[in-house]
Amino acid sequence: MGLIAAMVLIAAPAFWLPAATAQDGDARPEEDPPSLELVSQSMWIAEEDVFRVSLRLLGAPDGSTVDIDVGLPIRSRSAFLDRLADPSTGLVLHQISRLAVPEPDVNGIASLQVATTGQQTGATGPLLSLPAEGVYPLSLVLRSPEGIRLGSVHTFLVRTPQPDSNQPPLLVSTVLSVSGPPAVSPDGSVDLGTTSEGLETLADVFDPRVRPQPLAAVSVDPHLVDALAISERPEHAMLLTRLQQAASNRQITSNTYVPLDSDAWIDQDLSLQIGWQIEAGAAVLDQFLRAQTDRTIMVLTTSASPELLYRLQRERVELVLVPEALLDPADELVSTSARTSFLLPALDDPMKAVAIDSTATAHFTRADSTDAAPYLVLADLAVRWFEDPQQLRGIVLAPPLDALPGSTGLGVLLDEISAAPILSPVDPATFVDSLKPEVLRQVRPAEENGFGEDYEAALSDGQRIAQSYQNMVNPIATVGTPERELIETLDRALLLSGTYGLTETERDAYLAVVAQTVRDTVAAIQPPSRQRVTLTSRSESIPMLIRNNLDHDVTVRLDLNSDKLDFPNGDSLIWRLSPGVNQVQVPVQVKTSGDAVLEIKVNSPTGLLALGESQLTVRATSLSGTGVGIAVAALAILMLWWARNWWSRHRSKSEPQKSSVAP
Repeated sequence: MGLIAAMVLIAAPAFWLPAATAQDGDARPEEDPPSLELVSQSMWIAEEDVFRVSLRLLGAPDGSTVDIDVGLPIRSRSAFLDRLADPSTGLVLHQISRLAVPEPDVNGIASLQVATTGQQTGATGPLLSLPAEGVYPLSLVLRSPEGIRLGSVHTFLVRTPQPDSNQPPLLVSTVLSVSGPPAVSPDGSVDLGTTSEGLETLADVFDPRVRPQPLAAVSVDPHLVDALAISERPEHAMLLTRLQQAASNRQITSNTYVPLDSDAWIDQDLSLQIGWQIEAGAAVLDQFLRAQTDRTIMVLTTSASPELLYRLQRERVELVLVPEALLDPADELVSTSARTSFLLPALDDPMKAVAIDSTATAHFTRADSTDAAPYLVLADLAVRWFEDPQQLRGIVLAPPLDALPGSTGLGVLLDEISAAPILSPVDPATFVDSLKPEVLRQVRPAEENGFGEDYEAALSDGQRIAQSYQNMVNPIATVGTPERELIETLDRALLLSGTYGLTETERDAYLAVVAQTVRDTVAAIQPPSRQRVTLTSRSESIPMLIRNNLDHDVTVRLDLNSDKLDFPNGDSLIWRLSPGVNQVQVPVQVKTSGDAVLEIKVNSPTGLLALGESQLTVRATSLSGTGVGIAVAALAILMLWWARNWWSRHRSKSEPQKSSVAP
């Protein structure tokens, strides 16, 4: 009964087992039963080698011993999975009984070493017999001094073959991916939640002080890196620094700023905006990770319609990595190599793609002991190689960083892949070059359309508003200035609004931030106050006082309108306002004397943002041009009449008076 109970627990599955319950006649009931955990082990065993294993003993009494049971070698994945489900599957090939447990260290860890051999020898002492190449199931059973079973661990080790040029290694490409919900809320606060654990794991596993740099690509949602960069929390600044060190000389895949439901974007005629998301994502990674993003490779997270692939090709993406769960199961193939590397249908030429296998790395979430999980993954990879050692094949792994409590297991996995004689770590591009894609496969459409009917219009409005404010400060704004930070805040809110999985309310909240932030900002621009201006000449400049209560310069457009005034420089003037009160001189020409109303509207340079409006009353006391002309003409006529009249009188006086008497 005790053994059956132990096997049931393994099938759960578990990688270490506590002592059996009181119903097990082979065990003693205790409040805190002794147990056994795997800490580390040798994985790759040559013909004559040493198997090393470290065990954490919890509550084991002095004088406890360990039995080692070795099962028949496994060379197929189906047999491997059967063994995981039920460790009793298969016959015991070899057993070593009652090995003395060395004195544990201060952490309760004891280490064992057992010589291995591929054939029977006359050597004395414990000897682990591994007569053939393959993946060997191995059980370690902890027993009390009285022989009572206290706990057990089930693992695997691999007897590797002799080097053979006709047996190419299994190509293994590892992508460490960190994704999560928006870490920046609409109000600008930063909360990474549990995503910070995945980022910490990524920084730890690539820490150059811990291990040599293993070969693995990195895929991180840019919005998470952006959140670290704008956060004011010291721990976030420290994490960003560590990620910068981890990303040094490493392949960073291209990502959209946030995960997208690409089908929804295509349906909303937002294919061009996908390019905007890609560019924004690359800019964030380049700037804050201080690494050159490889824009030719991208990891798909939701869907991939032909229209999307066409857009990605326009954005210079050459290879996409697709989780196996996104692929249509009707397209799955028998051939492992063909199933891994394939083509996706685009509008023009098909796109190269590689499937990310989730079944191997699922052991990280299945095992109760995370220390044992990497050895399960390695055994899984070894079994795949033994299935067909003569054919070149490969697999792409994406370990679930968010499900790992630390980087130890992941580091072990990467180190052991590099050390394995039957595995070869490669980058995704090399993977595809080695395994030429030939088969065309389909990607399932997204389960739901994440946008409402008006998202495209709302996003366009938000982008126009943000661009209008940017036109008010560029090219004045520089990096680090308040106006540049505001521009980045607006862009960030617009980008986050497109995140896959948001509710309509959450999307609207991000879009509302843009309009409200700009309105609150431009409210600091005060138009001229109402006043009366008197002009004494036909052409003059009207002084206007416009207050800029911001702490930086802005550029505005003054739109002018009046029935009785002309504007020699045009009725729309672009003006740069400094902080404080600005006097703006507006040239005008008077059409006629009397009062005129001048309407002034202060707008953004594009005219989309209304910053304020006012009216001035203009009184013209001078004659208009027409009146002056009439007056001059009248004066000329008057002068001409006066001259003629004067000449007539003067002539009549100067002539002699004729006599009225005849001579």
